[in-house]
Amino acid sequence: MKFFSIIIGIVVGIMVFSSHEKLLIGGIIGGAIAFLMANILVLQNKISDLEEKFNRVTRTTRTSPVNEKITTHQVIPPQRSSKPAQPIPELEIEVVADLQVQKQTASPAPPRPRPPVTIRTPIAAKVAPEKTEANRIEWLDIIVSYFTGGNVVVRVGVIVLFFGVGFLLKYSVERNMIPIEFRLAGISLGAIAMLVIGWRLRLTKTTYALIIQGGAIGLLYLTTFAALKLYHLIPIWLALTLLVALPVFSAALAIIQDARALAVIGIIGGFLAPVLTSTGGGSHIVLFSYYALLNGGILLVAWFKSWRELNLIGFVFTFVIGALWGSRSFQPELFSSTEPFLILFFCFYVALGLMFASNQPLQHKGYIDCTMVFGTPIICFGLQSALVKPYEYGIAWSALAMGTLYASLAWWTFKRGNAAMRTMIESFMALGVVFGTIAIPLALDGRWTAAAWALEGAAIIWIAIRQDRQIARIFGIGLQILAGFAFLSEISGPAGDIVVINGFYLGCLAVAGGAFFSAICLARSENRIISALAESRLLLIWALIWWFGAGIHEIDSFVQHYYKPATLLAFWSFSALTSLLAARKLAWSDLRHVHKSLLPVMIGTAGYWLIKFHSHPARHLGYLSWPLTFTVQYGLLYLDRKHCAARLLQLLHPLTMLLLVFLLSWEASWWTDHLIHGPGIWPLVTLALVPTFFVMFITRYKDSLPWPVSDYQETYLYHTLGPIVIYLFAGSILINLTNKGNPWPLAYLPFLNPLDLTQIMVLIVLIYWVLVLQVRMNIQPFSLNLRRLIICSGATIFFWLNAVLIRTLHYWGKVPFRSHQMLNSDLTQTSLSIFWTLSALAVMKWASHKMHRVVWMVGAALVGVVVVKLFTFDLANTGTVERIISFLGVGIICLVIGYLAPLPNKQENPGS
Repeated sequence: MKFFSIIIGIVVGIMVFSSHEKLLIGGIIGGAIAFLMANILVLQNKISDLEEKFNRVTRTTRTSPVNEKITTHQVIPPQRSSKPAQPIPELEIEVVADLQVQKQTASPAPPRPRPPVTIRTPIAAKVAPEKTEANRIEWLDIIVSYFTGGNVVVRVGVIVLFFGVGFLLKYSVERNMIPIEFRLAGISLGAIAMLVIGWRLRLTKTTYALIIQGGAIGLLYLTTFAALKLYHLIPIWLALTLLVALPVFSAALAIIQDARALAVIGIIGGFLAPVLTSTGGGSHIVLFSYYALLNGGILLVAWFKSWRELNLIGFVFTFVIGALWGSRSFQPELFSSTEPFLILFFCFYVALGLMFASNQPLQHKGYIDCTMVFGTPIICFGLQSALVKPYEYGIAWSALAMGTLYASLAWWTFKRGNAAMRTMIESFMALGVVFGTIAIPLALDGRWTAAAWALEGAAIIWIAIRQDRQIARIFGIGLQILAGFAFLSEISGPAGDIVVINGFYLGCLAVAGGAFFSAICLARSENRIISALAESRLLLIWALIWWFGAGIHEIDSFVQHYYKPATLLAFWSFSALTSLLAARKLAWSDLRHVHKSLLPVMIGTAGYWLIKFHSHPARHLGYLSWPLTFTVQYGLLYLDRKHCAARLLQLLHPLTMLLLVFLLSWEASWWTDHLIHGPGIWPLVTLALVPTFFVMFITRYKDSLPWPVSDYQETYLYHTLGPIVIYLFAGSILINLTNKGNPWPLAYLPFLNPLDLTQIMVLIVLIYWVLVLQVRMNIQPFSLNLRRLIICSGATIFFWLNAVLIRTLHYWGKVPFRSHQMLNSDLTQTSLSIFWTLSALAVMKWASHKMHRVVWMVGAALVGVVVVKLFTFDLANTGTVERIISFLGVGIICLVIGYLAPLPNKQENPGS
């Protein structure tokens, strides 16, 4: 049946729009109208059947004697799932009447129970928040489920009659047959006769009567519009009066008879009248005025009845036909006569959305019509954008006006105190926020857009947290991220001429401030919202990026090149201290971690200073920034000592102290070189003396030093001083291999020169440090027990003494300080042979006295090395005095060893 109706509608539409360019439009409009009309008929039939069954049940229950029992069951729709939508829930009324009639007979028969009467009625699903999936039915599904049923023959006759009258009017115009006044009068009288007949039959044949009345109203719409627009037979005031009266009259008939179908048929006829009588010309003012009157009638009906289908029909006809006219005929000079109608239609359907929600029954109170609430602003804003396109900032002002309107409506609805309208309030507020958000980038540049979006996103997150709205919260987070990217889109623009007080920095502060505010709000809601902690940390990181990025940009833009590192240190120190104080005040644990970024910045700045400036750290305001930064760093470590992880503290304290020692050594070395200003060893000596002093001082006074050494003794004595000890030991080996130890401006004296004195001090301090750790703290640094310490110390001393000998030969024997020339020098080789043999004598004498066979064997091995050296390298050059002295000296010393240090006969000393 529906298919047959649609085919008829398409054919009729093609006949009405006979021109080639309108065939497709005519077919679509005709098919759509036929589809709606066919469903109207089906729906009316179902309603009639339902009313008849319900009346029968009511009469039955009223006439039942006693003990009637009425039970109502409602099938609960399934919960939201990914399965296909279930059928529309049914209201099942089960009436069970138990007749207990006692007969006046000798043996009364038991009462015969009446069978239950069951009525199944489809319940129209409305759009409601936080309901099941079955209650969410799109507007098209509502129309399809509603427009079903009815007397097919009568309804087809009315449709054909309506289109026939339209064709008759068009045919009579083209051929000028019967005078037009008589034609229109005859059609009007026929329509009035149909109204009278329909009214008289409203009680006996309700369905038939409503169809006749609907067709009559449509004919009156058609006739009135034709008399005004096509033939100009009636003045405009009379036409407007009739076109105002007809919607009011049809609405009154529909309301009195509770006839939704009558209202639908009448309003469809009203909207189709100008389409069927169109000749391609005419005034858009008349058309839109006429549609405004029709929408006024819909608004009047909506005051009394929540007939959503009526609202949808008006919505579709008004905006579709308006959009078609705009795409074909609108010109910028028509703005003043078109804009008021768009505003009027917008207000109509905003009001209809409010009425629909407020007029719902008590159990559905507050349900909203998504098409009216969300479709109206979307479509109207699109049309408005086309109208104001030639005007600068026209779209921005339009978006701002719509946002303000919806925010005001949300406030007004909220002030009325109706809790059931919460969904409507939130929908209006969301629309207000969206259009306000859109207005900002349309009117402002990227920086101000970012600032506004960031603050707006923070406000949205705050409201969403209070109302527990996840979607709104996610929207606010996304808006803040978009704010940052909007700001970056204008990063190449001018930054301003005043430090801090400029558009770039203030914009960054707005983005950072909004993210900080949102992060703390989410952090305080982590007990109520599962994902709040992750979202809070994301926004905190986002805020920190913009805060520090803004500061670095200001430093790079307004600070001179040489003072940028010092300024960066001061800025980061201030930020770290402020963040920790704020974290303590706000009880915000995540913010406590910000200060831990200060130490990496200090290390990076020191490296940049060393590589870029080739100067000492106190220069270029470093004498202010470095003390300030270290003071802040240790203050932060002290304030956060109870909350920071112990393992992290074992990393932060040593690194801070190592950086301090490095900077002090660097500064002292620079000043030493600056004051002496020569080729001497003094700057390198200073690089060893300062760390040695720190090792000695902390090791010696560890028990009397205040915090932090008193609280972290092991951390400072082992983890902090350990790397310094490795540096000093490795540096001592390296400098003995590579540096001749020039004491300029002093003369070189063995053991009494800056390098040797420093190495003696370093060796003593290192041995003392190892012994203190072993004895006082039961720690063996680098796995050095006492025996290994003695061996390592002896080897180091022997190596150092060889270096002293080499340097002495260089300064006193004039041997060049180059490895190749040293190896080929007879003086050097002779001196080394004698020195090694004497060293072996000393070791073997001590070992013989202490009965240490292993130590004695070490000395003997050293003698063996010397003998091998003599007979491999020195034997070829025995013609020189030095080589002869070498053989004689080694031989004499070996005889002395044999006499004074014989091999111990006893077992090795157990304490060795």
